[in-house]
Amino acid sequence: MNLSVVPDFLSIGGLVLVFAALLKRTRQIRPRYWLVGWAMILVHIVAQFVQRNLAPGAASDAALAVSLSMLLLTSVAFIWAGSDTRLAWWHDLGITLLAAAPDVAFFVLASYGIEAPLPYLACTALGLASTTWVFRRDRRRPDWCVPVLVGIYALQGVFAWHGAIDQALNWMLFWHYLAVAFCFYRGAASPSVGSVFTTVSFVAWAAVFPVSAVLDPWLAGWGIENEAWNLPKFLVATGMIFTLLEEQIGHAEHASQHDALTGLPNRRVFTHRLEHALKRARESGGRIAMLVIDLNDFKRINDTLGHAAGDALLHFVAQRLQQGIRTGDTLARLGGDEFAAILPEVTDRMAAQARADRLARAFDASTEFQGQRLSIGASIGLALYPDDGQDETRLYAAADRAMYASKLAVRPGQADGGDPEPA
Repeated sequence: MNLSVVPDFLSIGGLVLVFAALLKRTRQIRPRYWLVGWAMILVHIVAQFVQRNLAPGAASDAALAVSLSMLLLTSVAFIWAGSDTRLAWWHDLGITLLAAAPDVAFFVLASYGIEAPLPYLACTALGLASTTWVFRRDRRRPDWCVPVLVGIYALQGVFAWHGAIDQALNWMLFWHYLAVAFCFYRGAASPSVGSVFTTVSFVAWAAVFPVSAVLDPWLAGWGIENEAWNLPKFLVATGMIFTLLEEQIGHAEHASQHDALTGLPNRRVFTHRLEHALKRARESGGRIAMLVIDLNDFKRINDTLGHAAGDALLHFVAQRLQQGIRTGDTLARLGGDEFAAILPEVTDRMAAQARADRLARAFDASTEFQGQRLSIGASIGLALYPDDGQDETRLYAAADRAMYASKLAVRPGQADGGDPEPA
């Protein structure tokens, strides 16, 4: 009995279990496609085992057809992982796998040793049509995509016409996995060690098919086993896990620096940027303005309409405020209904006040929540460096006092919801 693929089965089986466990800890769609792809590789290995342990015949040919088809469909699942059309993922993936039916039929014909070129040419034409249809659904599809597909399938047709079926199979697997590398890199949020490593590993996986076909006859006496050609496959798996780890670390870092409700920088980031802005202002002799923004009567809205309405209003206010700041300014949510802004490189108090007034106009609009129109005013306090304070503590205190003065001017004797003015 040939047990050469058992180590591969155990390794890929463990990988499938790892990705299944990761799916419980992430909401990302991409790992679902990866799991489907690696599950297909597992089926590919099982079919390999069956085919190698059967005598030549119809059953052996069927096992070979399943093995090769799973290898092709794995690339389709991985390609879809880099697409931007992943809404109902199971529905879209099913359509894509169905669209790959002509290519699968090409592999099945080859597995059963069909020699007539006409069936292969028919599969090639249908494969071009279905693959073009799938790629045209991708909104980020490059303009050169369709001409390249025409060239790819034209070469496949040339191989089929001349009876070079093995070369056609290797060509199909090569370009499919090369497309995986392209889609994986394009689908990454940003270039990283993990995404680059995985992309290069996919390129190596694609190269295995033509390179092994060329070199196997020359290396037969060198003791090069199949595991040498399987190495890129395991490098891809390593890269995928590393990419997920990078993304999880990035999400955790972002969460530690941003407010979960509004997506704005939090107090920690605001303090750091204020220190940096003050340092630059001291070195350049310039001015910066700090604004403290507090919503009027927010407590009343929260109490009467509920926290969901309050959260919706805070999110709306944050979006409106962001539209009023410039590139280089910092807008943050310090907590509750309190926001703050850093306005670097202001010329004087009048210019700073003009920008504060522009932010105040963000509160002229209203939003709708569960059929009710919500609107709210705000009190804005302005402090200018170095006039009102020369460090972050004094500058914040000055802006906070100015904000409460503005609030009391609107509702004498009260701060927000009856809170007394701070000393």
